[in-house]
Parts: sequence; structure tokens; C-alpha cells
Amino acid sequence: MIIDYIYILKQKTMQTTNLFAKTTTKTAAPKKADKKILPAIELGDKIGRYSDLKQQIEALTGELKMIEGDIKTKGKEVFLQEYKKQKSTPDSFKLKDSAGGTCLFIVMDKYTSVDDDKAALLGQFEGLLGENVVYKFNAELVEKYGAILSDLIVSSPDIAEEDKGNLISGEKTYSVAKGSIDRLLQFENPEQVFELINPICALKK
Repeated sequence: MIIDYIYILKQKTMQTTNLFAKTTTKTAAPKKADKKILPAIELGDKIGRYSDLKQQIEALTGELKMIEGDIKTKGKEVFLQEYKKQKSTPDSFKLKDSAGGTCLFIVMDKYTSVDDDKAALLGQFEGLLGENVVYKFNAELVEKYGAILSDLIVSSPDIAEEDKGNLISGEKTYSVAKGSIDRLLQFENPEQVFELINPICALKK
């Protein structure tokens, strides 16, 4: 009897100590009630037309972006060909497709933003990297030493030495140097440099 009782206790212990064996069924979230629908008969079929037109515009916008990307890719290719042929920056030119459609292709001396990684790459090519440092007062320290700033900051003995260097902070930003588009042939691989500086291109009818 004692042995049987001990065996039953062991069985109960084994059944309750396996935490992973305990599972719960996830309760389904209650279904949200449908929004009330109210009539607006005066609108006629405008709501339906609105939905249809919105879908058409979204579809056409996606197609437009794809086509625009293809045109710009080809335009850059033609631009580089002309660049090498005339050994100078080409003016804006028109592209003409097989169906006779034309559009103006423009390459500007303006460039997309430059982050630290891209700045490191641009720095490998002489003259392509532009740097701009904006100096500004540290607002917290200006408020802290506002009464003293009328005197010469650097020579003032009232400002802690460790704070003097922090009164003005500098924020450095990078950019592609102006005129980089006109210097492609100065480099061994103009195509690589063109892709790196990534000038802004535009299409016009």
C-alpha cells in the first residue's frame, strides 16, 4: 500500500512539473463590428467612380515610374556616349523612341545626398567630395553662461576650460562637389564616377 501511494505521488509530480506540456488555446480576437452604412443618394455613382479612378491612377503611377526609370537609364547611357564623343559635358538633348515619341533629357549639376559611406568612396576621387561645416552655439551652454558672453569668451577666466571648447559645436555634412559632372573624363573610369556622383536627371515633354 505504501509503495502504491508513493508511486501515485510520483506520477502526480511528473504530470505537473512538465511546464512545456501545459498548453493553452489562443482565444480568437472578437470580430470588429461592421461600420454603419448611411445613404448619400445625391452623389449618384461618384463613390464608385472615385474608387475606380483611384485604382487606375495607382496602376498608372506604378507603370509611369517603371517607364521613367527605363528612359532615365537609357538617357544616362546616351549621355555618356555623347560625353566621350565630344569630350565635354553635353547639353540637354531629346530622346526618340521607335514609335517617334520624344522627350527632353536633362542632366543637372545637382546631386543626391551623401552619407558617410558614400563620402568615403567620393574621397577616393580627387575633387569630387564637398564638405560643409556649420558652426553653432551650444544652446545649453549659452544659457548657462549667458551673462558672461558679453565679455571675450576665450579669455574669460569665469568659464571653465573644459567648457570653452564646447561652447561652439560644428556639424559637418558632405556633398558632391559642384561641377563634378564636367570632370568625368579626368578619371580613368567615367562610367563608375558618373554612377557614384549620381547627378539628378529630369525628363520634360
